[in-house]
Amino acid sequence: MTTAVKTFTALVVDDNYYNRDVAAIALKHVGYDVTEAVNGVQALEKLYAERYDLLVLDLMMDEMDGVEVLRILKGRQSKHKMFVIVMTANPHMITEEVADAADLILQKPIEVQEFARLTRRLINS
Repeated sequence: MTTAVKTFTALVVDDNYYNRDVAAIALKHVGYDVTEAVNGVQALEKLYAERYDLLVLDLMMDEMDGVEVLRILKGRQSKHKMFVIVMTANPHMITEEVADAADLILQKPIEVQEFARLTRRLINS
């Protein structure tokens, strides 16, 4: 009898291609199946359609920012636990509301090796 290996999934949301790509590459490297979104509207569409183990979310984006995504997710009833990493280049956007909704807040630019190490630990926990 074979045991199924769980695939860990991540949604990376950032309007900047470079930031999104760096995070996605690091996550794929440690074993995540990665989906990407370029703004909060796309993120919510994907979050309503699929379940993710990890959400990596930029705060400052067009159309809908990460703060609004966090507000909407907070109001949504879900039994599924999703780890939330917020990334921002603007520390002034880190309000108490954001800090309460995020499991971890990282300042951009992220240190790729540290990010990969951290997210690998999430899989192994």
